[in-house]
Amino acid sequence: MLNKDRLLRDNRLCKALVGLSLEELKTLSAHFSSCYLTYRKNNRVAHQRKMGAGQKGFLPTPLDKLVFILLYLKCYPTYDLQGFLFGLERTRACRWVKLLLPVLSSVVT
Repeated sequence: MLNKDRLLRDNRLCKALVGLSLEELKTLSAHFSSCYLTYRKNNRVAHQRKMGAGQKGFLPTPLDKLVFILLYLKCYPTYDLQGFLFGLERTRACRWVKLLLPVLSSVVT
């Protein structure tokens, strides 16, 4: 699994992996978090459970999700490699990419 704590301590490593400085990543993370929550509420299928209930995913925080999608866009790894780096199956990595790309595009525009 990718060591997020190490990434958040090293500005050079952050730029190398996701293409942003630590300050830029933290600023973008705040916007991404609100856009992600809005996106999930607007595109939610009718379920019995409340928002946030159920099993927690392998990308639990918005910062994890942001690092996941930025690394994907910068390095463009295969789903197998992306899943390996984040402790996911390749199909789950594919689903996360398809879910997070529209969220990131709404943040940027």
